[in-house]
Amino acid sequence: MTKKALALAAAVWASSIGAYAQAPNGTVYIESNIGHVEGQNSILAFHRDAAGHLTPIGSFPTGGTGVHPKDITLGNLPGTLGPFDSDQDLILSPDGTRLFAVNSGSDTIAVFDVRSDGSLEAVKGSPFPSGGVQPVSVGLADGGNILTVVNKDYDLSRPGFNAATRMPNHTTFRVNPNGGLIPIPFSTVVAGVGGMGPGSATPSQALISPDGKLVFDANTFGTTINSFVVQPNGRLNPAAAHGTPASELGPAPPFGDLLPNPTGRPFVLGLAAHPYVPVFYAGFVFEGKAGVYQYDAAGGFSFVKSVPAGLGICWIVSNAAGNRIYTSNTLLNSITVLDTTDPLNPVKLQDFFLAGPPAGSEQMAIDPRGEYLYVVSQKALDLMPPDANELHVLRLAANGTIAAQTDRLVIPVAPSLPQGIAAR
Repeated sequence: MTKKALALAAAVWASSIGAYAQAPNGTVYIESNIGHVEGQNSILAFHRDAAGHLTPIGSFPTGGTGVHPKDITLGNLPGTLGPFDSDQDLILSPDGTRLFAVNSGSDTIAVFDVRSDGSLEAVKGSPFPSGGVQPVSVGLADGGNILTVVNKDYDLSRPGFNAATRMPNHTTFRVNPNGGLIPIPFSTVVAGVGGMGPGSATPSQALISPDGKLVFDANTFGTTINSFVVQPNGRLNPAAAHGTPASELGPAPPFGDLLPNPTGRPFVLGLAAHPYVPVFYAGFVFEGKAGVYQYDAAGGFSFVKSVPAGLGICWIVSNAAGNRIYTSNTLLNSITVLDTTDPLNPVKLQDFFLAGPPAGSEQMAIDPRGEYLYVVSQKALDLMPPDANELHVLRLAANGTIAAQTDRLVIPVAPSLPQGIAAR
């Protein structure tokens, strides 16, 4: 598809989305990710009113444990870069009636039915074994019938962790009508064996293409992006793997010796697919750039260009119209808005800094009508205060920029770090 055709399609889609009435309120879910106490992970649910303020609905146990937090006193950057690098830690089904969440510290997936009032009810048999160690990301393929799971196996503070025996993988499950997860035989694809830090396999995301037939993953320390085809039987077929472009490598990380990068390529984290053209975006973390990629139906993909975003870019989401993407910039605790009316040529529109104490902005979710952007932030460094664990509500203007921050809630889970977000 030509650049002109891409831009025209984006304009038509944006016009059609704008014709719908705006939803007056919504529901947002985040994962407490409690890992400092075994078995206490939970999903926190909130109702948003028309003014953009949140009211708690309740806390719903997942039956498992979150990522085990690193317990060191001189700054925990090495303990958060790696174990906590993931997106889609929890997701909603396309119709918003079912929620899937990872128990990263106990190797299971929790599945809930969503009641009409936004509360959650665990399905029979939940939580289910994840098919590996430290599940960090889930994605629904094949119309919601296949759940893809990324098992990172990088929970550094878990008792008994052994870097030499790490075996991260991608695997799939069939979702039965009641929400149960059935492992698909021979679906597991091993991402690597052993190792820690730069150059080692650390898969982070199960990004599903809009047609539900492809999976993309950002292998952060491995500095590669991988793609898989979801076969009719639910198995994953590796399609392509490309290192991030060496031409985009920027200055040494601002934290220098804490995380050297000898790979010669940018660390990559955070992928977002354009909703209706074969383009996806990737975050080049310490370069502060968003990479633009094109892909084909067979899972092949190629780098097009990069554009400035924000330092520490880690997560990216697209609005439903496809004419805006939002990047979460952890090192700046900010959100960058990019115009993607021409999907291959994003243009920065805005940098918005989150209110509250110094923190690290993390995962994001947009409500289905595009009125609000929700952001989780973390106490990513020891020097940050406990109330850096937060949930932010940002009201979006008609043009997709951020108009205002309407609410901020402290998530009292320290020393654990909240992780993952979904909205309906």
